[in-house]
Parts: sequence; C-alpha cells; structure tokens
Amino acid sequence: MIHLSKQHLQHIDATQVDLPPDAIFNLPERVIQFGTGALLRGLPDDYIHKANQAGIFNGRILVIKSTSQGDSNSFDHQDGLYTLLVQGIENGQIIESKQINASISRVLSAHTHWQEILETAENPMMEILISNTTEAGIVETDGDIHDAPPSSFAAKVTAYLHKRFLHFEGDITKGLVIIPTELISDNAAVLKRIVIQISERHQLGNTFITWVDQANYFCNSLVDRIVPGSIPPETLPYQDKLAIMAEPYRLWAIESDSPVVRDRLSFSEIDPSVKIVPNIEQYKEIKLRMLNATHTLCCGVALMTHIKYVKSFFDEPVLDRYIHHLLFQEISPIIQQSGISEQDTQSFGTAVIDRFKNPFLSHQWQSIALQYTTKMKMRVYPLLRHWYSQHDTPPVGIAIGLAAYLITSREQVIGKVTFQDDYRSTMFTHVQQSNFLHNILSDKQIWGEDTNFPGLNDLVQEIIAYAQQHSLIKAIDYFIPQ
Repeated sequence: MIHLSKQHLQHIDATQVDLPPDAIFNLPERVIQFGTGALLRGLPDDYIHKANQAGIFNGRILVIKSTSQGDSNSFDHQDGLYTLLVQGIENGQIIESKQINASISRVLSAHTHWQEILETAENPMMEILISNTTEAGIVETDGDIHDAPPSSFAAKVTAYLHKRFLHFEGDITKGLVIIPTELISDNAAVLKRIVIQISERHQLGNTFITWVDQANYFCNSLVDRIVPGSIPPETLPYQDKLAIMAEPYRLWAIESDSPVVRDRLSFSEIDPSVKIVPNIEQYKEIKLRMLNATHTLCCGVALMTHIKYVKSFFDEPVLDRYIHHLLFQEISPIIQQSGISEQDTQSFGTAVIDRFKNPFLSHQWQSIALQYTTKMKMRVYPLLRHWYSQHDTPPVGIAIGLAAYLITSREQVIGKVTFQDDYRSTMFTHVQQSNFLHNILSDKQIWGEDTNFPGLNDLVQEIIAYAQQHSLIKAIDYFIPQ
C-alpha cells in the first residue's frame, strides 16, 4: 500500500477521495499557524484548502509545532498532506466525504527551527497568524523573547512581531491579522494585552508597542466543530498517519469590522459558516446555551437511564421528545431575549440534533459529566434567570435536567457513578442531610448567587419523587406529555 505524499497523489483513485490540484503546491506562504492539532487541521485549514481549490485565497500555511513532545516526521514524509474525512448528519441526511488537504506548505518545530521561523517574519506576503496551542493557555510567563524559542506562546508571538517590525521598519501596512482559536473568552484581546505587557517588560520601545496596537488586527474568534482525531487505517486505500475525521457542522466566528481583515481573510468567501462580524457574542451565547447547556441538562438523564453514547439518546422516544422540548420550547425562547433571531435559534437547534445523532461519533456521556456542577453553574443557571424575567412558573425541561443532576450527584458521592467534580466534598456534606435537594440548590457557595426561583425547588422535588417511585423515563413522560 502506498503512503500519502505529493509524489504518490497520481496513484490515488480520484473517485474515492478528492485530490488537490497541482497548482496549489506553487502558492506562497501567507499564514503562520501555531499548532498542529486536529481542530486547526479540521476547521481553519479546511476552509483555506477549499478556498485555494476555488482560486480565492491563494496562500498556504506555515505550521509551527510549539511543543517539544513528538516530532513532525509524518508531516515531512507526507509533504504536509493529510486526509480529512467528514462524516455525520446534516439537515437530517447522512454526509460522508474524503478530501486530501494541501493547505500546509511545511511544518517547523519551534524547538529546533526557531531562527528559521523568525526569518519568515520578513516575508511580505505573510499576513495572518492563527493559533490553537497546546501550551498552558494564553498566559504571560517570565521567559525571555530572545530565547530560542521563547517559552510561552505569547512570548513567541511577541518575538515574531518584533522581528517583523524591525525588518519592515515599522511599516504600518505590514502588521498581521491575528486570530487565536483557544477556548478562552476574548482570546485575541487577552493575547494582545499580554504581548504588550511582554513588550513593556523587555523595553522594546513605545514605537513598537504602538505598531503592535495599531498595525495588527487582533480578532477574537470562536471555533465550533467536533474533530475527534485519527481514523482507522483501513478506512483509506493508502497509508496516511495524519488522517483525521470531522463532523459536517462547522463554524468559525471572527470578530472584526475592518475592511482590511475581510480582504485578507478572503477564504471566508468559500463558506458562509465563516462569520466575520463586528461582535461574536451572539455566536458564543447560542453555542453555550443551545449546545453546551443541552449537553449538561441531558447528561444526568442519560447516566441515570444507562445510556452510554450521545447518539443513543434518541433511541428512546421519550428522551427524543425531551431534548426537542428543551431546545425549542425553553432554551430557544430564552436566548431570543438577547436579540438572537428565532430563525437562528431554530437552525442552530436543528444542527444540534443532527450533531448529537451523528452515528460516526462515539461521544460518551461519562466524559460530558466532567466538572458537572461547574458546567451546571456556568451553562444552565443563567438560563433560569432569563426565564424568570418573563415567567412566573419554572421551566419543566430545565427542572428535569436539574433533578437528574441531583440524582446523579448523589450517586457519584456514594460511588455508584464516577466522574471528576471539584464540588464532590460539598455534595457529600449535603447528601448526609435530610433535605439535601433544598440545601444544594440554595447553596450560594456553589452557585454564587441567590437561587430562590419561585416554584423551582418544589417542581424538582416532585420530579425526583416520581422518578424514585416509577423511573426517570416515566417521570419525563409524565411531566412533558405528548
């Protein structure tokens, strides 16, 4: 069996996998990307490859391997090529496609090629910096930017920008569009603040700091696509050590109102799921509430009904009805209060159902239970506040999710269910007491606020009592009738 490489592309059957055109390999490097992980290769690099195929973006990616673990031999042996297998459900239909991605020109290790990486800052065509680093987040460290390489990602960015600033003598047109995809709030704003702090600490001068601030475009961004990683080798008719699988759903929301940013990110024209908008808050909110909060509310229900995988949740008609009720009767109307349109919530909710049902993913509810209490606090409780601003009675679907959470937490305390939760000791204390439900739901040390929502505790107690007498499935069927 042949291995994937530029040389062997001619021997791969184009009817089985979409092959890149030869012209792509002659395109210049326009993007420097910190991170080799599956998410970057399954989302931003996918957009760039498709745009290159369409003759829109016309630029390739220099990828920087930031950590010392592992090596880049597979990228070298495969000329940066890898297969992206897309599998899942989109608009209710099974989707499956294979494409060899040729967006990556080369991969350099920061630990062995730092000087060579810095030299690329002198490339006038280098215009975009993307990141999703595996280091300890976007944080400032005491490392020196003159180290080879600097210890932190932010210090590496500072050193790279400083090299570019010096080479182009502060040319205001030679700044970069910088798009972190790390999952922290205001990721680009945080990175920019740290880069400026590092610059001040290293006394790089006010002229450089002004150039960082005014010549570069730091764009907060939100990425959303499940990219589980490697695929079984027998899936492909050739050897590919870098092959990855992704779901059909994709979103890259990039925060900017600059025409310069839109012009440089011309790859966005290839797919409407790349959103360049003045504010990405609505995309963060809709993802956090409709996807993440729904996961959290359904998690305890799944664990207490012995459902292992997310996709299996819909095998039980009552649970299928429950998740639809949650999404479209409760969460969707709540987030529409913040100005998100009904059309957007309906389409996103439909996509959530498709994503949960993906038969090619084996996403376990057990892993979703990680830090269950914190997720409930961050994702679900804000929904309750908004609900009660418009209603006098509790939301039944959310109450069921809370009831399942309490039952699951009690089971975890006594060792019947296992998952990491930093509030376990607090839960243990409450479970020892007779009125544990009221004590947990009213504990301000857990929730950080007054949680005395009218009628909620009583409804949750009713649901738990009914579930204990009958079953959780029957309780859901009773409280959310057809």
